[in-house]
Amino acid sequence: MEVSQIMVDAVTIDKDQRLSYALDLLEKKGVDRLVVVEDGKLVGILTYADIADRLGVSKVIAVSISRLHVSSAMTDTVITVAPTDDVTDVAQLMIDRGMSGCPVIGEDDEILGVVSKREMSALVKKFTGVEVKELMTTEELLVVNPVERLIKARMEMLTAGYSGLPVTDGGRVLGLLTERAVAVAMAKFSVEVPDKYRASQIRQIRVVDAMIKQPPLTTPEASIADAATMMLDANLNTLPVVAAKNRLTGIISATDFTRFVANKFKVPEKT
Repeated sequence: MEVSQIMVDAVTIDKDQRLSYALDLLEKKGVDRLVVVEDGKLVGILTYADIADRLGVSKVIAVSISRLHVSSAMTDTVITVAPTDDVTDVAQLMIDRGMSGCPVIGEDDEILGVVSKREMSALVKKFTGVEVKELMTTEELLVVNPVERLIKARMEMLTAGYSGLPVTDGGRVLGLLTERAVAVAMAKFSVEVPDKYRASQIRQIRVVDAMIKQPPLTTPEASIADAATMMLDANLNTLPVVAAKNRLTGIISATDFTRFVANKFKVPEKT
């Protein structure tokens, strides 16, 4: 299967647009990345993670998102793929490079679309015979408490390379913290809190102020087809996997699905 068969249209934005407009565009279009252009040419990628990271930088905390430009937050080192590339090879590229997606470029550097772990996850929807427990992560789970400081939780996400963290209390799942949730919360803070108070009040934002409350949950015995459908319908990259009484037992993510695709739609051997 070629990338051209699963790629989606690219949503583009000029590098000189305001970061606040970019966040609105992400929300309006229901996408998780924008292709950044200058004079119609690809110059970068902007994701919720990029926005969250930019707004969390100490030197920027005192600056409203409406005064920042896309170019200040975008990732300007962009790996691209061709429409004729094999889907499994691109999935492996995403895993090897730690990428969540990339632009699809044709002849004359024309932007044809984008392909991401979301599209990889959609390919899993037909695998009703594979259970979540065969792909999910169960060891060294990273979780956060609802009263933990948001900027600390975001740093933990960044260090671990996770796009979503279960929010728990006593082992029971209360919510889910995502890159999108962090970006939206930080943007709201930068607009609502006066400039002179931001540096002192940023530490008062807690995980509970940003997390997705009562997120969709799955179980170890559910099929990856059902889990992928649930994840895509909720526009998430991570689902908590729970046992009785919503006790966290693991997580399943778009990265796990992408690894499954990279392994030619077979369950990777446990190491």
